[in-house]
Amino acid sequence: MTSKNSQIQNKNIGLDVTAEDYVSLLYRTLLGRAPDAGGLKAHSKALRSHGDHAKIVREITSSPEYIGLRLAPANATVLSSSTPSAISQASKVGDALKFILDASKHYFSDPAFLRRLADHKSIFPSCDRPVKNIALYYWRMNNGGTERVTARELKMWRNMGYNVVLITDQEAIPDEDYDYDIDVKRYVIPERMMHNNYYPKRGRALADILQIEDIDLFVTNQWYEISSVWDVLVAKSLGIRAIVGWHNVFDAGIHSVDDLGLANLRYLGYRHADLIAVLSSVDELWFQSWGVPARLVHNPLTFDRLPESPASLEGKTIVWVARAERHQKRIDQVLQMLPMVLAEEPDARLLVVGGGPDLDWAREYAESLGVAGRVNFTGYTKDVGSFIDRSAVHVMTSEFEGYPMVLGEVWAHGVPTVMYDLPHLEYLRSGRGHVAVKQKDVAALAAAVVVLLRDGPRRRRLGAEARQFVEEVISQNVERTWRDIFNKVGAGRNPSSPPADEHERNESYMILVKMLGDKMLSLYGPNNASEPQPLLPSQAPTSPPKKRIVRRLTRAARLLGVPYAALKKVTSKPWEDRSRLRMIDLSHVGFGDNLMIWTGLFTLLENGAKICAPGCVIHVQPILVDLCAHIFSRFGLEVRPGHPETELRPIYTPLPPSSAKEWLGTYFGDDWRMNWVEAVDRQKTLPRAGADTSFEARVRLIMSERFLYRRQSWKDATPTYIGFRAWQPIAAKHGILPTILLSQMKRSLHSLRTIVANYVDDRTPIADRRQFSTPAAFPAGKSFQTIPPSVFKHVNSALGDRFTCYVQNDSAWLKDFHENGVLTTHIKSLDDTLRIIKYSNELLTTDSFTSHIAQILRDDFVLVLSRDFQESILHPGSTPQIVANPPACAPCNYQERYHFDRCVAGYRYCLAFEDRAFIDRIVAKFAR
Repeated sequence: MTSKNSQIQNKNIGLDVTAEDYVSLLYRTLLGRAPDAGGLKAHSKALRSHGDHAKIVREITSSPEYIGLRLAPANATVLSSSTPSAISQASKVGDALKFILDASKHYFSDPAFLRRLADHKSIFPSCDRPVKNIALYYWRMNNGGTERVTARELKMWRNMGYNVVLITDQEAIPDEDYDYDIDVKRYVIPERMMHNNYYPKRGRALADILQIEDIDLFVTNQWYEISSVWDVLVAKSLGIRAIVGWHNVFDAGIHSVDDLGLANLRYLGYRHADLIAVLSSVDELWFQSWGVPARLVHNPLTFDRLPESPASLEGKTIVWVARAERHQKRIDQVLQMLPMVLAEEPDARLLVVGGGPDLDWAREYAESLGVAGRVNFTGYTKDVGSFIDRSAVHVMTSEFEGYPMVLGEVWAHGVPTVMYDLPHLEYLRSGRGHVAVKQKDVAALAAAVVVLLRDGPRRRRLGAEARQFVEEVISQNVERTWRDIFNKVGAGRNPSSPPADEHERNESYMILVKMLGDKMLSLYGPNNASEPQPLLPSQAPTSPPKKRIVRRLTRAARLLGVPYAALKKVTSKPWEDRSRLRMIDLSHVGFGDNLMIWTGLFTLLENGAKICAPGCVIHVQPILVDLCAHIFSRFGLEVRPGHPETELRPIYTPLPPSSAKEWLGTYFGDDWRMNWVEAVDRQKTLPRAGADTSFEARVRLIMSERFLYRRQSWKDATPTYIGFRAWQPIAAKHGILPTILLSQMKRSLHSLRTIVANYVDDRTPIADRRQFSTPAAFPAGKSFQTIPPSVFKHVNSALGDRFTCYVQNDSAWLKDFHENGVLTTHIKSLDDTLRIIKYSNELLTTDSFTSHIAQILRDDFVLVLSRDFQESILHPGSTPQIVANPPACAPCNYQERYHFDRCVAGYRYCLAFEDRAFIDRIVAKFAR
């Protein structure tokens, strides 16, 4: 018999056994192995001391080894301690940490492990102690909303008296990181991970920092990656409380059925956290329903007080502030919106503030949409406020958000927001300061923006509401909320929010159900098809050559071209800046040709082509200065009257080079002396009287065609609108293909029309506009496109003499009209000409200066064409009612009536008007 002190009685089996035998039996039964020497000695000693064999069972079953055996799937590698004394020291911090790090190797993405771990929380040491030292983690400290919040939280908690250390994956970038106090300790650990890229290395580094700094509370603002779950478990294994800042909506990251597994992992893992700090009452309700402690904590604003004065909200600048990416922020949709806005408000501009992975893609997409000239991409900047302050409307296109910091910043400046609906956001629950439209409805977004741009009083009212809301947010003491959380966490009490008001809770339930329903339907296959993304020119797939020898030669050429490409990249920008135009001379060009050339220049500038250097000067005829300045001053061009005394180079002029210096500057330098009409004129039926046919002129034409127009011969030239023809070579130099330029010209006409119409309206009181509304006719031009006086008299008589006939007193045709008994009216100024063309209720014109004004201002007029084709004189975007009858001798060359009594074909009037049917068609356009 053994002594009583060395024996215990096992009543279940009816045997007297020693303490050592009993402990050995437990090891074999529960752990499947013999006890190690240390464990046998320790447990036997404890059993003899207190005699409570159930306590020994509890100690073994709460050990990491036993839990690992229970959690491990049947076919998985069994976790076991690497040191013989591990089990005997199961309650020590180091053992729990080792268990978590070992478990991460095998169960990193295993929901079964996390589910079972929730039933064995006793593995984690007790951690009830006041919070003094806080470790705050986020992967970086620049270029993002959560990054800014992390910096603000760090400073706020330090001001509250806590010691805070910062942990990141990214090294500090002083010029880009948000300010978080220079004396803060910052540690860098191995980067976050979604998949098991050997987490123990990161976990060990995190554990070392938490222990070295004697941390009481670990706060992570990184919620998405699975490594964040294990970061929380590491902290808990060290006896340290943990809080997760969920800086998004609860269902963020769920875009397909496959994402549900990751969401489940997060929810299971974060049950071990002491609190999930959420950003809306809907998120709070969701997490609490999962048994996860959650509390609504407003993000600290990025400023301590409102700007002294709100934004003026003047102008038509739209601002979009976010990370430049297509996934969540959907920068592609704000760019898709812009053409719709410009169709209604041509003066609108878009500021895209922020850097990101899709910034270069967005720039190219803006060019493809033809709106690059109306978009300013600022890139990443800390000075967001200065851009907001210049804006009239803010647009937000996010698919999901938790607590968008940009709303606080924008609304602090009193700028209203047009956005896709996000009903869970606390900012939007009151309905103030914003206009919400259905998700992904780009047309509705554009329409709402246009309404606000046009409705100044509503824009200012919404802006005032937004600013008032931010004042209320500032008045909420976020510091008090965090101190309450820290005190409760330190005392081991539940830091969750108290129960919400029943009405508020019901409202949150309704929003939650709606969001869950939308999410569920979105996961259904047909509804979840990825949205098609535009294929940009740089992304267009190319098929490799079929023949092997060609493929090899292509690869060799690319290799040989690497040094050239590198050199071009280094030198291209300075060269491009040096080759931008410093002067545009149109002073020797007629009125109508001036207008047509303006349309091409306007198209390029509006679409962002960098063809003009800062301070570029444009010379026009004096009568056109005010109108030209009104159009082009917005692009930074300086308009001057008459011919320049001194030429600035590079220079653009439609005329050909004349001196040797001009030849060199044009064909071998940066000048653009276009020789714009000679190639087409030489193809016309009859040459212009006095045309230069010298050897020098022929050589010049050949060189112009080869060096400027990139054509083999003047015979390859085709009739095109002069505004297109005059600028197409420069457009090509800037990578704008002819088809794209043509498309841009069509779209830009609407903007130009609005600008010129505003110019006329601003100079004409409403009460005076009626006097310009009578039917007006402009039958005469400088050349033989003039409607013969007898023909005009017949047309006007057939229409009841309704038209006022405008012919200038200095016109070479005036005598002819008077001899035919046509009463003419002289127009005293260019402004009156513009007024008549804009306000007349009926308008008839031939191919002349007035027809080009009319094309810019309106489409509802009749254009009579005879000697030339519409391809040469009709703007690509203009759609007047055309009555054309080119005679057999058309197209003939331009010849002014001032110098010649007859056209190049020898006729006093154009043969087109000898056709009675042609005249009848003119009358029919106005017959009621």
